[in-house]
Amino acid sequence: MFSLHNLKRNMATTPKVVLIACGSFNPVTNMHMRMFELGRDALNKTGRFHVIEGIISPVSDHYKKKAITMNPLGSDLAPAKHRTHMIKQAIKTSDWIRLDTWESEQSQWLETEKVLTHHREALDSRYNANIHPTPTKRRKKTKTNEDEVDNSAPRIVAGSEEPPVLKLLCGADLLESFGTPGLWSDEDIETIVGKHGLVCITRAGTNPQKFIYESDMLTKFQENILIVTEWMTNEISATKVRRALGRGESVKYLLPDPVIDYIREQRLYGVPDNTISGFSRQAKSRIRAQASKSVRI
Repeated sequence: MFSLHNLKRNMATTPKVVLIACGSFNPVTNMHMRMFELGRDALNKTGRFHVIEGIISPVSDHYKKKAITMNPLGSDLAPAKHRTHMIKQAIKTSDWIRLDTWESEQSQWLETEKVLTHHREALDSRYNANIHPTPTKRRKKTKTNEDEVDNSAPRIVAGSEEPPVLKLLCGADLLESFGTPGLWSDEDIETIVGKHGLVCITRAGTNPQKFIYESDMLTKFQENILIVTEWMTNEISATKVRRALGRGESVKYLLPDPVIDYIREQRLYGVPDNTISGFSRQAKSRIRAQASKSVRI
C-alpha cells in the first residue's frame, strides 16, 4: 500500500545527487537544458539516488587559447559575461538548475577535475554547516535564479545523513574524448569517473558501452557510469547554431527565446544588424521603445 510517510522516509535515506555540467555553453541551447532533465529522470528511476540540484559551470575566457589549439572554431568564444547572462535567461523557468560562475571568473583555464574538486569541497562545507551550524553566524539565504547566485550556497537538504554525491553530466563526445591521446591524464579520468561518477547522455545508434569496454580505466569504474539514451533525437550543435546566427538564419526553438533576444541585442556570433524580424515580440517592443526614447531626446 502506498504510504506518503514511507515515501518521504525513503527519499530522506536515498543518497542525494548534484549534477554538474561543465563546458563553454557558447551559447547555451535547449539541448543543454534537456540533458539535465534526462539525467535527473534516469538517476531517480534507479531508486538508488535522488537528484536535488543541477549546476551549470561555464568555462572562463581563458579557455579560448586552449580551444584554439584543440579546435579552430574555439576562437569565437563569447565573453563569459555574455555566456553567463544567457544561462541566467535559460534557467529562469527551472526550479532546480542554477548557474555557478566560479569557474568562469578564474584567471586561467581549469581542468574539469579541478572544477569538480572545488564543487565537492563546497558541497562538503555546506553540508557540514547545515549539520553543525555555528550559533553566532547567521546562514545566508540562498537566492533564486532571478537573482545573483551565491556560489558558496548549494542547496543541501537539512537532515541528510550523508553529503550529496557530485556527478558530472556530459554527452557521449566527452566520454569518447577520454580516449584521445594527451587530452586527459589518467589521474584526472580516475578522479572524475572513480570518485565522482558520470551521467552520460547519448544518442540512439551510438555505442558508448563498446567504448567503455575498450578502455581499461573506464571498465574499472563502469559501475560509476550511467548511460542515458535520448530516444527523442534532437541534434542541436552549438557550433551549428553559431554558424546559423552568423548567416542570419533562424535559430528559434533551438535556443530559449530570451537567449536569442540577448544574442541579437548584443550582436554576438556575427549576427547581421539589418533587421529586427528575428526578435521576439517582447524584444521588438523593447527595441522600439528605446528607439522612440532616443528620438525624443
